[in-house]
Amino acid sequence: MRLLEVLRSLLERPFGYTKKELANRHKCHKDTIKKDFEAFENAGFLLERDKRYRYRFVESKPYKALKDLLHFSEEEQVLLEEAINEIATHTERGEKLKRKLASLYDYHRLGHSYLRKPYLNKVDLLLQAKNEKRAVTLVDYSSSNSNVVHDRYVEPFHPSPPDDMLHAYDLNKKGLRHFRISRIKRVKLREENWQFENLHTVKLTDPFRIVDSQQEMVHLRMKVGAKNELVERFPLAKGYIEEASEDEIYDFQCMVNHRFLGLTNFILGHYHQWIEVLAPDSLLDHLRGIVKKMRF
Repeated sequence: MRLLEVLRSLLERPFGYTKKELANRHKCHKDTIKKDFEAFENAGFLLERDKRYRYRFVESKPYKALKDLLHFSEEEQVLLEEAINEIATHTERGEKLKRKLASLYDYHRLGHSYLRKPYLNKVDLLLQAKNEKRAVTLVDYSSSNSNVVHDRYVEPFHPSPPDDMLHAYDLNKKGLRHFRISRIKRVKLREENWQFENLHTVKLTDPFRIVDSQQEMVHLRMKVGAKNELVERFPLAKGYIEEASEDEIYDFQCMVNHRFLGLTNFILGHYHQWIEVLAPDSLLDHLRGIVKKMRF
């Protein structure tokens, strides 16, 4: 497993690591990395280094073939996800397996933004900062709350690419904050070590990518058009949708943020495709209040 992780690190960041940095990143001895390099070369995958002793693979036909082998087809992806769901439905282990599977997807073909190279570079630096317990600057972060673009100085302790979410301690605001990784222009590593590790706490994130420790169980029933829209706009919702007893009717049951952010826009924007709110009553009251305030 480590050998594959080292290989992926070199694929994602050519000339990004020295042997020592790879050893620190993968928690092993420098001599172990040296043996890994020998294994790569014995298999026909040549490495080259720059003036700062950072390494990358030399482009070759075997190397290109290897990249293809590391990715599953879309059909294989679906079959594997279904198998995981069968044996570990909605469990932490099942979700972890799916995240590992996602790291091997052919992102060019499947189009997952969180697997494209610019995104991976940001995640890679965030993981490095987490492993080394270092602070980072989130350069030109675009905030929806404040409607401004500015740098954020944080301690990143839980990057989650499938959720497009970074849990971090904001060193300027002195508190936990959550950032959309896609809204970060780039990540800059800093020399400062973590100071507030005792305050690093991961909070619940719902399928609408809203972090909220107060969540409510929602139950919707919808037709296939609305179901498709929900999954396409919020892929994480897929794991909470089941086919109802009626043909082409689907149930969505999930814990979501208590302000119903994300869900509200979905329901009001696609009500014409038949969406029925079965629970909770607080969601119905919330929707009635929103509609009442609308001007027609």
